[in-house]
Amino acid sequence: MKSILMAAAIVALGLTSALANDDLAKDIVVYKNPECGCCTKWVRYLESHDYNVTIESTRDVYAMKKNLGVPEKLAACHTAVIDGYVIEGHITHRDIKRLLLFRPDVTGIAVPGMPIGTPGMEQGNTKQPHDVLTFDDRGNVEVFAKH
Repeated sequence: MKSILMAAAIVALGLTSALANDDLAKDIVVYKNPECGCCTKWVRYLESHDYNVTIESTRDVYAMKKNLGVPEKLAACHTAVIDGYVIEGHITHRDIKRLLLFRPDVTGIAVPGMPIGTPGMEQGNTKQPHDVLTFDDRGNVEVFAKH
């Protein structure tokens, strides 16, 4: 039992160190409507967590989503690309780090819609429960994280 607990502690310490590690990708391209305020707030959120954000303004965000393989049912207001992964919607920097750390065989992660309390959608202390979902080019969608 002690060896199992020790192994779990070592794994947890390693993951904590890796999540804090600055070796993960920081360059992210965000595709958004130039007039979208919550998208701009999400970009500022990313920048506050040391991401290097390039904004690509477009009035046809949905065409970009389609080109990047985002399923229509998972759409949100903005789409981003980091290190080969698609990031759809108001996703936390921790979930992005987790994606880059574990590198699952998926196209990307998504938070469909615009849940209150997600980065860029803050409204006081209100936080709607929501899931971060993975998606791939075969139509598979799975829960990546619950918030």
